[in-house]
Amino acid sequence: MAKMFDSRWVSLKGGGKRKWWIRMKAKIDTGAARCSIDKKLAKALGLKEIGEIQVRNAMGKQTRRLVEAKIRVGRTTYDVELSVTDRTELSCAMILGKDLIDRVNEDSLKPAKIGTNVPQFV
Repeated sequence: MAKMFDSRWVSLKGGGKRKWWIRMKAKIDTGAARCSIDKKLAKALGLKEIGEIQVRNAMGKQTRRLVEAKIRVGRTTYDVELSVTDRTELSCAMILGKDLIDRVNEDSLKPAKIGTNVPQFV
């Protein structure tokens, strides 16, 4: 039987000369401090590397590359920093961590104005 997890459709914008968006499922991980993306996907999208970060997980401490991307959740676009790791053996190529989840939740609590985009996990 397949494992069940909560995931949502999001759109991710390619970097560099790639000005197109891709739509994909991402796992919602409330235990992750930040968003993460598969290294092959980050390379294929041409996401800009902006540094490195130390992360702690079940495998101990790791140093990971950090890339920036635009992620669209519902009708709202967010600038996000993603850690890069090999996720080929995992069920989703991207996870949404608390850094983005908290921002989406804050935006959804703001009163909507006529003509504005209301963020939502679709």
